[in-house]
Amino acid sequence: MEIAARHLVRPEDLNHHGTLYGGRIAEWMTEAAFIGAAKLLGHTDHTVIVSTKELSVKQPVKPGTVLELDFELKSAGTTSLTIQVKGRDMLHQEASYCQGTFIFVTLDENGNKKPHGISL
Repeated sequence: MEIAARHLVRPEDLNHHGTLYGGRIAEWMTEAAFIGAAKLLGHTDHTVIVSTKELSVKQPVKPGTVLELDFELKSAGTTSLTIQVKGRDMLHQEASYCQGTFIFVTLDENGNKKPHGISL
């Protein structure tokens, strides 16, 4: 896995229980998946998300945590990339908080699927 992003969990990111809001987790994980896809493709042009296959939160994330989001290419179709993202505590790597799987496709200028040329 490769690091895509890090976020400091701040008070404005918390829910009414005082832990990281699930919507913020989903936002940050989607962003990390896109960063991973862009890194693999070498560009951001004409790359779109088509599916979030799963998104799970394993334990609450407390304020002050630096959430490190790692990505890994799980599969590559002709036009699609499946990226897995895992979130863990940057300082305590054994603390795993969340994971999700995201599918992206590459498009041509007309919005039609276009082969990306990546294989596993």
